[in-house]
Amino acid sequence: MKIAIFTDSYFPQINGVVTQINNLHKILVKQGHRVMIVAPSHEKKSRETERHGSKVLLLPSIALPAYEDYRITPPHSPKVFSELEKFSPDLIHVQTPFSVGWLGLRAGGKLKVPAIGTYHTLIPEFLMYLPIPVLKKTAFAKSLAWKYTALFYNRCFAVTTPTPSMKKELERNGIKKVSVLSNAIDFKSFNASAKKRDYSGKNPKLIYFGRIGFEKNIEVLIFAVKHLAKKFPHISLTITGSGPALKFLKKIVHEENLKKHVRFHNPLAQEKLSKHVAQHDIFITASTIETQGLTILEAMASGMPCIGADFMAIPDSIKEGKNGFLFKAFDFTALASKIEGLLKSSSLRKRLGRNSVKTAEKYSAENAAKATIALYLKTLKTFKKQP
Repeated sequence: MKIAIFTDSYFPQINGVVTQINNLHKILVKQGHRVMIVAPSHEKKSRETERHGSKVLLLPSIALPAYEDYRITPPHSPKVFSELEKFSPDLIHVQTPFSVGWLGLRAGGKLKVPAIGTYHTLIPEFLMYLPIPVLKKTAFAKSLAWKYTALFYNRCFAVTTPTPSMKKELERNGIKKVSVLSNAIDFKSFNASAKKRDYSGKNPKLIYFGRIGFEKNIEVLIFAVKHLAKKFPHISLTITGSGPALKFLKKIVHEENLKKHVRFHNPLAQEKLSKHVAQHDIFITASTIETQGLTILEAMASGMPCIGADFMAIPDSIKEGKNGFLFKAFDFTALASKIEGLLKSSSLRKRLGRNSVKTAEKYSAENAAKATIALYLKTLKTFKKQP
């Protein structure tokens, strides 16, 4: 099968969407499928490159002013259409609903092949990064964001999202033909150290890794650590990643005199990231915008119990008392209490950690690819039956 993937997020950017695309791409090629990727170039000129033996077309782009990692590309590209005609894809998989995503929809119409759209990101919560200071905080703005979302995804032949919670949310907001299709994690890479994991927890190491955005509420994690520091003087939190909230978070750590307990680490490529994650004991997140939470599943694959906000799709992955704990969103004392419960019991950490591995295995790239190909075949069959 030949698949063209269109995405507004791609390397050198590191986030959940890019990781998911790369994990899926790698396994599809390994299984004998052909893939072509269209994405922004992070430069003002177009270029071609290669990844996993597949052609990658990178389009000229400019950065979104408030968030340089996000790029805006021209709405039209004769080169893309020319290359696509040569590639002759069976279908198009659009991973984002912005400029490259629209290009993907247009390409599907021109080539008369189905376009599948995947909803990864809770778009209304990203209004804070738009240059519209007053409007972006209003209910009206969120309503417009959902209308835009419906406008885009209802033009797709089929729509996927990674969790049942998000399927309900999309349908509630007028998006049709939605099915659940989990993201893919590199289970083998993150699971490599799980059997050797030490659950003794003498010097408890907490970790958050992923995008450092304001909507991730990482300050909640910092204040939870401050709350615990007197009782657990050797506790530490590593915050690994990059993003627009990094300066804000470093300022909090400085002002609260927490440099001894909170450390920042640059983002890592997946090969190094899995080893880095394995050096920690508990994954924590206060994010309230997750459509699945890829980093949660990656942490679970390494045999780690996870604690997350009881919000959006996080409860689809973290099951209270089974592989981790949930806490009321934004409540750092509730988070601290859950962390303390884990720190006091190595047997509990071990039981939850081992259950985490079982949870994560279901989301391996191999399993995700199998479900993805099944959806592709079903979509093609339905598309061909159209009058």
